[in-house]
Amino acid sequence: MESASYQPWFPLKRNLSPYPLINCQLNNLSLTLSWQGQDTHPLAMEIYFPTIAGLQVIDESSYQTHCHQLDVNNTPFPLEQELNHTIKEYDYFNLPWPIWKSVKNARLHCYGQLGEHIYQALYSYYIIGQECVYLIDTECEPDIIPLLC
Repeated sequence: MESASYQPWFPLKRNLSPYPLINCQLNNLSLTLSWQGQDTHPLAMEIYFPTIAGLQVIDESSYQTHCHQLDVNNTPFPLEQELNHTIKEYDYFNLPWPIWKSVKNARLHCYGQLGEHIYQALYSYYIIGQECVYLIDTECEPDIIPLLC
């Protein structure tokens, strides 16, 4: 993958606290993430993906413990150098940022030749929660439902 193939994603155009509590519900090929922020200005929202191509979930503490040992060729999760930390367009962006979106088709190669025929605009969402780290591949723009802002 190219460097900075993941950009910070701003689902509600506001600051997001790091390491939110996230509840994941998979129903056939649709996915709902219930998000609960952990800062002084609580934020709750649902992120609904009508269809997904792929989902990978790993325990957050295991991921943080072993992420520095990951081989670029042996992990589906983005490495630090693939995250664009230099974005200056938004005042509310600060690190650590909990949710990132890939450039178009950054992970299309993971789906082989068949995937190249099936998917035209595949995006990946990389989410670092309090308990789990998620990597979601989808062609659909997710619906964002603010619950508490």
